[in-house]
Amino acid sequence: MPIRLLDDKLINKIAAGEVIEKPASVVKELVENALDAGASAIKVTIAGGGLQLIDIEDDGSGLNYDEIPLAFLRHATSKLSAEADLFDINTMGFRGEALPSIASVSRIEVFSKAYYSEGVYARLEAGNMEEIMNYPCPEGTRMVIKDLFFNTPARKKFMKSPVSEGNAVYDTIVKYALARPDVCFTFSNDKKTFFKTPGNGRLRETAVALFGADYAGHLIEIEHSYEATSLHGLIGAPELTRANRKHEFFCVNRRPVRSPMVYRALDAAYAGFLLTREYPVVMLNLSLPTNTIDVNVHPQKNEIRFQDEKAIFDYIYGVLRERLKGADFSPRQIPISEGLSLQRQAGYYTNNISNMVAEGELPLSFRENKVWGLGTSGDKTMFRDSRRLDSSDNTPNVYLSTPSAESDTLSIEPGQELQIIGQTLNSYILIEAGNSLWLIDQHAAHERIIYSGLLEAVAIKDEPSQILALPLTLELSTRDMDNVEKHTHLFEELGFHVEALGPNTLAVRSAPALISGSEDEVIAEILDAIEERGQVNIKEKALALMACKKAIKAGERLNFNQMERLVIDLLSSSDYKNCPHGRPTMMKLSHRDLDRMFKR
Repeated sequence: MPIRLLDDKLINKIAAGEVIEKPASVVKELVENALDAGASAIKVTIAGGGLQLIDIEDDGSGLNYDEIPLAFLRHATSKLSAEADLFDINTMGFRGEALPSIASVSRIEVFSKAYYSEGVYARLEAGNMEEIMNYPCPEGTRMVIKDLFFNTPARKKFMKSPVSEGNAVYDTIVKYALARPDVCFTFSNDKKTFFKTPGNGRLRETAVALFGADYAGHLIEIEHSYEATSLHGLIGAPELTRANRKHEFFCVNRRPVRSPMVYRALDAAYAGFLLTREYPVVMLNLSLPTNTIDVNVHPQKNEIRFQDEKAIFDYIYGVLRERLKGADFSPRQIPISEGLSLQRQAGYYTNNISNMVAEGELPLSFRENKVWGLGTSGDKTMFRDSRRLDSSDNTPNVYLSTPSAESDTLSIEPGQELQIIGQTLNSYILIEAGNSLWLIDQHAAHERIIYSGLLEAVAIKDEPSQILALPLTLELSTRDMDNVEKHTHLFEELGFHVEALGPNTLAVRSAPALISGSEDEVIAEILDAIEERGQVNIKEKALALMACKKAIKAGERLNFNQMERLVIDLLSSSDYKNCPHGRPTMMKLSHRDLDRMFKR
């Protein structure tokens, strides 16, 4: 096969495949150009998820008549002039690939005016300059991109829905708005304005504009400098958590980046403050000498390499850890009382513990007449030490089975016994059954218990909901308000009665009794779950979040009766071997395993 030189159109399309993956990529590149042009205000408008229309307007330095044709040629840029500049990059863009790549797969109209020059209008299609003329327009640049990927149907076929693509554009603008609080960003999607940041340089006020006042109220300021390195921004107090990393915003020299090393530093700094599968909210900017980092790693410029990763890890970890410890935001340790009484309430039992008011009730589900091996008579005890639950709760006797030597399942059968040895590390319940030792994760187990009860209650529309004495008002972002409106039926099914009091104010008039005291956190996590595309069942995801919030936490001491009830209720639940998130609730160590460990 002979070697041939590719023509410029095909080269541009290949380059577009690397730089322009989706509408959000177009927005990213054009926003970076606007920032490099010194813009103080950037307005982004899209339609059809960005596939139909992307309209970006800025008040930057603009282009004159002669510069516009050059701007759409490959590797034409004003940001580099020599090879040495690659080691000292101070601009967002530098490759000179974005504009020709975008132009090769779309139809573009350009309106631009440089200082002290006439305005210019240009029109391009599939990379070809169709028209250019002087045209009156304000200083700055406006680029209108239409019919993205119109001439590359293979790429267009793999685009997600307009909603998903629009959300990706939204997330992109949010990153740059947080990276540059000194710039006023406005974002509109399908004729609806979602936010407008103040552009006054105050990060907290920018966070309020993006996420709402309630969100920003839990943020702690970070301001630290050491020689030529500094770290500043906002981090969430431990009570402000999310179920994924979508709210971990990190910039290097005001450039939004992704870095596994930074994620590890954040996780290490928050270790001990958060539970497993909880992620902090952070909005941080790390300033470094430009010659100590390499941003020329990927065409999209969202990956970065550090000259000394270990030093940067230690610096981020040390600053955040010291700030968190100094703020004394460690999780509250609320002791559980020795007494335990069970009362029937709306389909499942609740544990009335007087000194857990701050945590709300501790539900323990127990479905009568559906538990394996229930016995209504006989004098056998449930556990070998003969301690039993108070008979005043009127629950039938339950006998727990000894598993066979080959069994990896702890199940309930009549007439058999097991022994609760106790609790270790205030997190795991130890059980001896036959020739095996079982460890039960109390948090995962209680999650499963609550989740099973909630699933049943929602299925029969018997989820207990309580009217709040004073409605809870939440200040949300426009996107969150939009999602609440679109998913009102979901909130109703989960036991919430909500209504809008204003463009960004939500009133919660009733909520599930189970989550009393955590309504705002649960609603925030439900909204995060709605944003995660690909969720098979948002309702089940929301119920799992509710169960996680109210389950016994690792580190909480339990008395014997509480451990006994937890074990009974766990083994009475469906799918009891795993929590709703898929983690195991119990692990087995057989007699043979122990002998092997001790080399017997």
